[in-house]
Amino acid sequence: MPFHMDIMMQNVEKMRNDDPVRFNKLVKEGMAIELGIISPISKKEKNAEKLIAEFFPTDPKYREVSQGVLDGKRKIVEPAVKALIEAGKDPVDVVTNALMPGIQVQCEMYDLGLSFVPEILMSNDAMQAGIKICQEKIGNVPSKGVIASFVAEGDLHDIGKNICAAILKANGFTVIDIGRDVPKDKVLEVVKEKKVQLVCGSTLMSTTKPGLVDTALLLELEKTGVPVACGGAAVSRAFVDTFRNALYTKSPLETVHAATDLIAGTKHWEDFRK
Repeated sequence: MPFHMDIMMQNVEKMRNDDPVRFNKLVKEGMAIELGIISPISKKEKNAEKLIAEFFPTDPKYREVSQGVLDGKRKIVEPAVKALIEAGKDPVDVVTNALMPGIQVQCEMYDLGLSFVPEILMSNDAMQAGIKICQEKIGNVPSKGVIASFVAEGDLHDIGKNICAAILKANGFTVIDIGRDVPKDKVLEVVKEKKVQLVCGSTLMSTTKPGLVDTALLLELEKTGVPVACGGAAVSRAFVDTFRNALYTKSPLETVHAATDLIAGTKHWEDFRK
């Protein structure tokens, strides 16, 4: 231990000589934290502040709703949304610019490993409570698109699929859960019957990866115009790039972004390989 302390003190002394301004700033901050004048900011708080600055609305009333969604506080969201509607705000605008930014920040934090599934679900619950109030005013809020989700044939692991589906739903998509251990013909049947616009397929095992290939190629052969977003522990970009009508998404949030572009028609599956 003394040896390590010697090295540490040498580094401290080096900083004091080489960068006295930074040294003094760190000393003052350390003293302030020790005395309780300021509190240390965690990595999560720092990232939350950055994401809030990027995605949250500037209007304080809208911002209150966004924060309530982020915190998973439906008791805050519901009266705040009601107040906005009663004040004459457009319900669709409230959904888009007050409710959605809260779930957006939560999903971004999840993607960074700074929040977890229970927090996603609580935020989604708070957001849905606000959406319900808006729906009472204007009817059903339009879905962003219809997505089918499945786990490749032979694979019974569906935790990743369920998380991805929850985040897609939280971001305004209608998600049809086909289930796990799903053969390609079943996926094709659902795509045709439910007018699906994107399929999300995953697998945890290397031995069941061919199920994703077969599904993507069958959907192309049948001229459905529906690509397959592939993910899961056994899946990589290099693998997905070996077959057509498919794209690789590394995380649930990346799937949300890809779905938004694909369903809006601003991108084609081949654009994700450039």
